[in-house]
Amino acid sequence: MSMLPELDLVGLADAIRDGSVSAEQATRACLARLEGQGRACNAVVMLDADAALEAARAADRARAHGAAPGPLHGVPLAHKDLFYRAGRVCAGGSKIRAGFVPDATATVLQRLDRAGAIELGTLHMAEFALSPTGYNEHCGHGLNPWQPAHVCGGSSSGSGIAVAG
Repeated sequence: MSMLPELDLVGLADAIRDGSVSAEQATRACLARLEGQGRACNAVVMLDADAALEAARAADRARAHGAAPGPLHGVPLAHKDLFYRAGRVCAGGSKIRAGFVPDATATVLQRLDRAGAIELGTLHMAEFALSPTGYNEHCGHGLNPWQPAHVCGGSSSGSGIAVAG
């Protein structure tokens, strides 16, 4: 478990596949990081810990029963609040879309689902992805975890914060 911060996406997928890390362990570690530093730096829009942990436990059960995992089986991921998930609010970093609930799921999320990824939630972004700095007057600015006075990234500022942190 202490090796988790050093693993990249492929390394984590390999560790889950070979059983040296469980999907639940990885998911708990990522949720804790997002709840702590992620919220402190305004990287997080929404986390669904209960659904993510249940999906992680299901991924671990499937692996234990010999199911052939996808390339991202059990890997926890969050994404910018731009990609639609049917039935879930997707504001795109804007107050005018604060209550928008799409009836379709974005292709990229469908592909991540098929690959076995576990969705943690959504991340901060510039309004409608239209800023090279990541500043957002409606949702607050994201903070660079290394240098809070510096720009944290462009339209995917929450993703940049989460990866850097």
